[in-house]
Parts: sequence; C-alpha cells; structure tokens
Amino acid sequence: MEFCLIALKTAASEADIVAVIQKALDDERVYHFGRLLEAPAVAKLAESQEFSAYWNLLQLFSFGTLSEYRAAGAQLPELSEQQIEKLKHLTLVSLASHFKILEYDLLLKELDCQSEQQMEDLVIEATYRKLLSGKLDQQRRLIEVDYVIGRDVRREDLQKIFNSLNYWSLVCEDVLADISKDIELANSSVLTKRKEEREFASALQEVRASQFASSKARKSGGESVFESQYASSEYQREDIRTRGRAP
Repeated sequence: MEFCLIALKTAASEADIVAVIQKALDDERVYHFGRLLEAPAVAKLAESQEFSAYWNLLQLFSFGTLSEYRAAGAQLPELSEQQIEKLKHLTLVSLASHFKILEYDLLLKELDCQSEQQMEDLVIEATYRKLLSGKLDQQRRLIEVDYVIGRDVRREDLQKIFNSLNYWSLVCEDVLADISKDIELANSSVLTKRKEEREFASALQEVRASQFASSKARKSGGESVFESQYASSEYQREDIRTRGRAP
C-alpha cells in the first residue's frame, strides 16, 4: 500500500489516480484499501463524472463482495481475472467473518465457482496467502474456520463495533466477578477445612494423652496388666473379687 500512496503524491490527473487504484487492485499483496480510500485525491473521484465508477469500485473492494459486483452490472468498470480472483478472496473473508462453518453450497454460490475443486483451490490459495485458516472437510462438504483477517471498516460501522466491544467488555467484567467470588468461596472452604483438621488433630492428641495417663496410673497402682481400657467391666469385677480372696 505504501507504494500506492507514494505514487498518489505524484498523480497529476484523475487518470493518474485511477491508475494508482488499478495497481492497488491488481497487487496480490494488498487486501486493505482504507488508507487509499481516505486520501483526499482519491476521495475527489467520487465527484468526477468520468471516473466516479472507480471510486465506487474501490469502495467495493474495501467493503463489498462478488455478488454485489455482479448486481452492479455496467455501473462498475470491468475487472481483470486477477481482480476477480482477489474479490473472491475478499468475499471468502467476509463469509468467514460471519460464519465459522462454511458449507460448500454457500461457497459455490457466493464465489461463483463452477465446481467444488475450483472452490477448494480458491480456499487453499486464500489460506496460502494467510487470509484465513481452517479445516476443509470434503466428506461433510464444509470448512471449519479457525482464523480470518479483518476487512476495512466503514466509518458508520465504527459505533456498532464500539458497542459490541463495550458489551463484550461488560460481559467479561461479570465473568471475572463471578470467578472472583468462586475463588473467595473456594479459599474460604479450604481455610475452614484446615481449621477443622487442626481442631481434630488437637482433640485426638488430647484423647491419646488422656488414655496414656490413665493407663499409666492404673499400672502404677498394681493393677493387672490385663486391666486396661480394653478389659470388660465383668472381667475387672471378677479380677477384683479374686484378688480380695487371696490370703
């Protein structure tokens, strides 16, 4: 695009400006035309009786599709085969921007392809040019879009884009707030569980210490080695009676 803008500075007539536009449309590296479209010299073509069609053509390549070109008929200049192929690529980009699943029937119609092989070759070429990426599924006759470049944006569409981004930002804030609440709840649950574990360990330690002290006291009082917390009460009473009858 830079070479077009440089050439535009030396354009001495409307015909020269049209020549710059044609170079941009022919160049296989150029798929965005916003900067050229906004150039004052190019914008003046919209008022030209002789060359306004080229202004409209540049608008089409910036925002439009092949079907729009077909519908315009003789109102727009005739395109070369190279320009038609580029417009098909741009049409594919627009479709991929709106649909993540592109069915063959839709592509055959919108890209004006005579066969599935021709359409697939067009998609492969667009992928090679890094205009989009995806999975071509011949069995199901569809393309699953993973990535697609953006096209030029009309000024009147900027507000819509802003509103969409603002809505997306609000949704993200709500999601982050919910995630934060879930994290706080999870942390609280972990702290409560750890506290319960500490209290249980402390209580268990006290019970063990009490059992040990009780067992030690009974042994020091001459009780039978079998007399413990595990001996039944009947056995303990019988043991006491037996020791009481001893001489």
